[in-house]
Amino acid sequence: MTVKEGMGEEPERYRVEFASGTAASVAKRRSFRDLERNDIERDLPGWPAQPPFKVRGFFGKLGVHVLSATTGLLMLPLYILAEALGSPASPEKRGELEERENEIDDFPVMWAGEGETARTLPWQLDPSRRSWRTVTEIELAEQDGLVRIWSYEDTGRGSRHLSWGGGEKVPGSEAVLWSMPRSEITSAEIKRFSMAESDFTVSFRDGSWARLTSSPHGARRIVALLGQGVPEGCHPA
Repeated sequence: MTVKEGMGEEPERYRVEFASGTAASVAKRRSFRDLERNDIERDLPGWPAQPPFKVRGFFGKLGVHVLSATTGLLMLPLYILAEALGSPASPEKRGELEERENEIDDFPVMWAGEGETARTLPWQLDPSRRSWRTVTEIELAEQDGLVRIWSYEDTGRGSRHLSWGGGEKVPGSEAVLWSMPRSEITSAEIKRFSMAESDFTVSFRDGSWARLTSSPHGARRIVALLGQGVPEGCHPA
């Protein structure tokens, strides 16, 4: 949804969730860390339990590469067909590595000390913890100066791994999960080491931060509205 806020119009909302690793060592995985890089998932109140984060070893990474190569070969005829029909399509590209310690050796999507703001983000942003029908969106409202995260249930058919699309909101399922004054967000920044630059970080006034993802357009718009550039000291060494 990209409706501009104004007289009688709704604020802008975009789908958003915690990002997932794209490097073979952390593909489709994410961690939650304190300032000493300790795991904090068990300390987050009300969060459904998940197996602990683990970086893949050699054979695990090999399996990811084999799967990616196989998928690429299977998709190749579709890319060729799309090109022939005048609708060019190509695999999504990943940009330059920026932080090896946070993008290959680990993949934190929450970095926060005890009681810091990033820990208040809702667990529904984690696609591995919620129903595949649950959609989470960020709302950027100018009139009241708040940033909100909403959720709703979608009627679309499919599965966690393959969505058939065409869904609508289940009546009565929409709810506000989280809200924060815009003034508590100090910056937002696109992360180049993500597919089509769809990942971005949001940094809070207390120094905590989260790595989220949206569509490429959504990520650019969110960052533009929240402000670019990450203050010194907001990322781990």
